Amino acid sequence: MKLSVIIPAYNASRFITKSYNSILNQNIENFEIIYVDNNSSDNTLEEIQKLSETDNRVSWYVQKTQGAGPTRNKGLEHAKGNYLYFFDVDDEIYPNALNKMIHVLDHHPDIEAVFGKMMKSDKGISETPKPPDETDQLIIKPRPFWGLQWFSSLKTVVGPPAFLYRKEVFDKIGGYNEALRIGQDTAVDIKLGMTCNVAFLDTYIYLYFKHTTSTIEQFKEKTPRAALQWPRFVKEHLPFYLENKHEIEFGEKFRRQLYHILGKQIIHKKGLTKRFAFKNQLLSEIKSIKPPLLLRIYLSFLALFPFSSVLKFYSYYLVPYIVKK
Repeated sequence: MKLSVIIPAYNASRFITKSYNSILNQNIENFEIIYVDNNSSDNTLEEIQKLSETDNRVSWYVQKTQGAGPTRNKGLEHAKGNYLYFFDVDDEIYPNALNKMIHVLDHHPDIEAVFGKMMKSDKGISETPKPPDETDQLIIKPRPFWGLQWFSSLKTVVGPPAFLYRKEVFDKIGGYNEALRIGQDTAVDIKLGMTCNVAFLDTYIYLYFKHTTSTIEQFKEKTPRAALQWPRFVKEHLPFYLENKHEIEFGEKFRRQLYHILGKQIIHKKGLTKRFAFKNQLLSEIKSIKPPLLLRIYLSFLALFPFSSVLKFYSYYLVPYIVKK
């Protein structure tokens, strides 16, 4: 089989038919659509079952473990296609986008994954003008170029529906980290870019539909950014840093960002006792890299004096000095 399209679904009954048509409208041959229901409390599963009864290219599974990571991994487990595409049920794909990415992998056997652009909007494709800045140019950079770029700036990261992968990629890098509630897709992107041959297609692939009912958007609004990033660093980037050979540049970027997030979390904790306890907890989570004594001393100072000026000195002067040394 050529292509497996994996679509996680949680309380998404109103998007099921739309997502199905979005794939059909790509005019692809030899494909399957795998829906994975993640404990929906509405009639999402019933809507999926209706499609599977009329189209044998549609199959469905249920993932009882809550979260995007386990749900995508369930689809990955059952995928039969040589190429894999993860689609979010409430998003939309631009016309012919999948065929363009398939063409890249068909004609460049050394490329393991290809990605394009995404557009964000609270409206659909038909109501959102597409920027006139796509060229359809294929840009190939040696690894770990894309991994370093995504790791350095989350602004350059695009969502899973912007990627098309060869199935073997996940044998190489593993699946989605199920220990992460958020950021598991970013973790996969960075590991992919660090270890695989990835190409960029200067084309808009999909529209990311922003809506207030999104579970992820609601979670992001309630949680400080540093707290969102910390689990990804500890549970994904730290093991990668310790277990793999990598560029010196990655090691420096990793330590700089890790220490920065560490200090930022401490300063926002309320109460002196809680700040010191939290500092010790965070340090215990990264004890495998043995943060230097000077850093640990200053973190105690930061817990004593949680002022923005103290954090600024820590982030802009102390951390770069320690990483450089």
